[in-house]
Amino acid sequence: TSEPGLAGMIPEVRGQLGYALPGAQSFEEVLAVAGRITDIGGRLVAAGPVRLGASRHVARIILTAMGHDPTMRSAMALRYDPAILKRARSLGWSVAEFSRSLEPADLKAREGSSLEWGTSEVIRTLGSVPRVIYDTGEVGKEPVIRLLGQNPCEVVEGVLALAKAED
Repeated sequence: TSEPGLAGMIPEVRGQLGYALPGAQSFEEVLAVAGRITDIGGRLVAAGPVRLGASRHVARIILTAMGHDPTMRSAMALRYDPAILKRARSLGWSVAEFSRSLEPADLKAREGSSLEWGTSEVIRTLGSVPRVIYDTGEVGKEPVIRLLGQNPCEVVEGVLALAKAED
């Protein structure tokens, strides 16, 4: 799509949108874009087809959120930008951060566990699944915003709202 403002929403590691099957328990039960979503000439383009098991990263976030609220079955990774967070707050959304520096060393040593740990920490602290979870990265890890919702339509509508919102 070439909606104004959308290209600036995609992280350097490219974006990803996922949607879990009802009652999903593993990443093989989460639909995502194979090869991720990228910005080409100001347009968002899916690198490949949507398929089950295409993304472990977004699946970890969704599956962790579903463990606390089974209706929260979708998420999208977005570029970290304080202006995007400000827009999310101006829309009245719950926004929460986790710090990778606080992750226990034994978990950090396992590839991909940071997203499960960070998502769980945020949800445990808030007592609910927020609309937005972000981290500011660390050495070798890009800061990323994750927008959560009940389904891809809700998430995409959220991305569009963030792209159009005033800072």
